[in-house]
Amino acid sequence: MLRNPHFAILLVLLALVVSACQPISAQPAQAAPPAAEWLTESVVIDGVGPSTAVDPEQAAAEDEFRTVALAREQAYYDEDYEKYISFYADDVISLEPGTPEIVGKETVAANIKGFWEAYDTVGELTLKRIWVSGNYGTRYAEWEEVVTPADGGKPIHQIGRCFVVWEKIDGEWKIVSSLLHFIEEPTEME
Repeated sequence: MLRNPHFAILLVLLALVVSACQPISAQPAQAAPPAAEWLTESVVIDGVGPSTAVDPEQAAAEDEFRTVALAREQAYYDEDYEKYISFYADDVISLEPGTPEIVGKETVAANIKGFWEAYDTVGELTLKRIWVSGNYGTRYAEWEEVVTPADGGKPIHQIGRCFVVWEKIDGEWKIVSSLLHFIEEPTEME
């Protein structure tokens, strides 16, 4: 038996990432859309839909989890700081491209506050898959965004994938780890 359940979840997450992520070089080049053709407001898309599980308890658990996962993504695009941070466990670990490991809810809170102050984001995130087993859930999503520096710099186009691992703590779903991956390197837009 593993002493740390978070480690087990990270191993499962790693296996899922390895199986789902293709090398950047395998992706066809995608030109950034002109800013005028981009979304005017952010959208969170439920690409999963209601559970199709035969077991009613499993179906209810999956639907509850999906609702929470979608609410977290909407809080991100709404820049609803209190709601967004409420989804994180105190000991969360987040891995993002080009940055050191982000450890702890307070660090995540400081990072997102700084990001929202520095950038305006318009994007589309599609929830692609969820997994629920007991008190653990994982969601996989893909996103495409344009982040524009608040100081007037050039907008940056980015496309990525992310896995977020959740644990039900005191009856509430909380994020315990996450991994973000760019499908292609972010590029400046004209």
